Formats: sequence, C-alpha cells, structure tokens
Amino acid sequence: MASPAQNATTESAPAAVRTVALETHAISRQTSAGLTMLFDRAKGVMYELNESASAVVSQLTTEPQALEEIVDKLAIEFDAPHDEIEEDVQTFVADFTEAGLLRTCS
Repeated sequence: MASPAQNATTESAPAAVRTVALETHAISRQTSAGLTMLFDRAKGVMYELNESASAVVSQLTTEPQALEEIVDKLAIEFDAPHDEIEEDVQTFVADFTEAGLLRTCS
C-alpha cells in the first residue's frame, strides 16, 4: 500500500497531454440539414453524428487538438459540467479511435 506522501505525489503529478486528430481517410461534411457526416474513405462507411459528436469533430477539422482543450471548449459551448463533457468526449474518442477514424498521441 502506498503511503500518504506517495499518494500525494502521484495525485499531483501532471497528466500526460493527449492530442486527438482525425485520420487522413476520415472526412467530415456538414449537410444542408445541419447534420455532420463523418466519412471513412478507407472502409466506405458513413456516420451521422449527434450534436456533441459533431462538436468534437468540428474541433478537429483543421488540426489535432489537446483533449483537455476540446473538453474545456465544449463545457462552455454546451454550458454543461466539465466532468460530464469529459466523460462524453472520452467515450467518443475511444469509440472512434477503435473504429479507425481518430488517432491519439501524447
């Protein structure tokens, strides 16, 4: 078991900055109805994104973004608790990284 001093050191250590980027074969497009579609050109699959997923992808269209920056921006945009937004973004990033549409790096 770790001592309280060890726990304090572990808890105060800065988290690694993770950045997220769209894979080169993933293309996002806005439809005339205001929906965001994400195309996987490698697999020939198209995804219709909900509002929160669309907001994440819109942050990634020009360059990779730090995960924390995405969460901060969306918490303000949606006027929602930071921890809820963070959980949603983490889930989206994990799912779409597994699907091969996003990549993360530290």
